[in-house]
Amino acid sequence: MLKNNIISSIESGNNHKGFLEEIQKEIITTPKTIVILDDDPTGTQTVYNVPVVTSWKSSVLENEIINSPVFFILTNSRSLQIKEANDLAELLGSKLKILSKKHNKQLILISRGDSTLRGHYPNEVDALAKGLETPNAKHILAPAFFEGGRYTFNNVHYVKEADNFIPANETPFAKDNTFGYKNANLIDWIVEKYEGNIDKDAIESLSITSLRTKSTEEIIEKIESPNKSHIVVNATSYSDLEAVAIAILRSKESFLLRTSASFVNAITGIAAKDCLSKEEILINQKKGGSLIVIGSYVPKTTAQLAVLKQHSEAVFLELNVSNVKNDVLFQKDINQLSNKVNQHLKENKNVVFHTSRTIIKGETKAESLAIVNRVSNGVIEIIKQLKTQPKYIVAKGGITSSDVATKGLNVKRAYVIGQALKGVPVWKLDSETKFPNMPYIIFPGNVGDNQALYQLTKLLK
Repeated sequence: MLKNNIISSIESGNNHKGFLEEIQKEIITTPKTIVILDDDPTGTQTVYNVPVVTSWKSSVLENEIINSPVFFILTNSRSLQIKEANDLAELLGSKLKILSKKHNKQLILISRGDSTLRGHYPNEVDALAKGLETPNAKHILAPAFFEGGRYTFNNVHYVKEADNFIPANETPFAKDNTFGYKNANLIDWIVEKYEGNIDKDAIESLSITSLRTKSTEEIIEKIESPNKSHIVVNATSYSDLEAVAIAILRSKESFLLRTSASFVNAITGIAAKDCLSKEEILINQKKGGSLIVIGSYVPKTTAQLAVLKQHSEAVFLELNVSNVKNDVLFQKDINQLSNKVNQHLKENKNVVFHTSRTIIKGETKAESLAIVNRVSNGVIEIIKQLKTQPKYIVAKGGITSSDVATKGLNVKRAYVIGQALKGVPVWKLDSETKFPNMPYIIFPGNVGDNQALYQLTKLLK
């Protein structure tokens, strides 16, 4: 019954007209700069023709605010400990506030933090509000991400697996060592994340029925309600997100948005577009071997890797993470793997380099995150030591893709040209990187079915 209700809601929503044209007109008539603070590079998985910067120097941010109506700032804050994430969010909020005043630009800020509800919340958004000096700004929570099979229905966040809709708290993502949670009902999830220090009555819920039947003025009135500090957005289609987006654009109130990548499209007026062709992705990159780097350890990634091994003729190399707590042994493993990767790329072979699937846990959430980062640093060292430019690089996993880009390839600015598969963004790297203009493909750990990674390599063969 539940499954049929959700499917019916998706189908009727997809047939609903929505507000895309109105949003596009609103952005032209009342210009605003939309800034997405992305806690890993996977937030670019639905957009195209949009820049991404990895530096938060004032000069870099100022250039984008002047020239780009929409841009991403890659913070990679999901890899940071709580204090570091808070400090960064507050710093960025402060800098953006100064630049907003200097250039008389109204900003809409999105904290793109949905990784199936994993990430620094609410502390990261509260710290951003502190930097902006808007401590009372309402939080709007909209984690629905259709390209990744995630829907919010009757306040419950669901993950679509095959033909089933599973409450997010019953998936492996909810068991994350650092960002795990117990509730799929988003009202309860907010209370859980605030450790009970929030009144449920302060949380408003926008139902799908209201988003499809109420006027924009009525929705504005609801999100501006003086007694509400948090707004939960139900959505099973883009028309639902667009109904909220147009209300936010026309409201005079201050909001901070914690959303998925799908909401970015809704509020920027970026229409859905077909995935890129092989020719559009590779452009001038016709020769050489490719490199796939897999750091994500979620079960979906492991299943995708298994399918790839069955069908691919690539060379598969594994970094054994069981040695991660022994600096000498771990460094020896890294050096050996680095030599092998370079040798195979020199021979124009396709290489799949992945961490072993064993999860090494720490005694605390902070220690578990530190171990994840230690493994990621080992992967980065191998990228830094690359001597041959691959035809393209695929990075699998949020933290992995961010670290490969910023620390391994020295990416300062990139341009999102579109998606290789649904939810899998392709960046064109700038001239300052280790491999200028090389296609860089970011494959989120929690996107696609078991065949998806193989399908990507088949597309680019």
